[in-house]
Amino acid sequence: MNLSIRELENRLKVAQGKVELLRLREDITTFMESPQFQQFSQSDKNRVEDLLVEVLAKEEQYKGCDPLRTILGY
Repeated sequence: MNLSIRELENRLKVAQGKVELLRLREDITTFMESPQFQQFSQSDKNRVEDLLVEVLAKEEQYKGCDPLRTILGY
């Protein structure tokens, strides 16, 4: 996977739905496990980790909007 931090930041800015956020979270976690990520400076690693935290926070906004969650009592 060849991603840049700028690309991830841009994707987070335009993410409008739960599905997009789930894909972005998966891409970020996969990226964090890649050899490319391991070569980043600590400040760049921190930026990527901050992006993941932002994605998780945005996902939390959608939890109350999930009808299956309400119906099934998750």
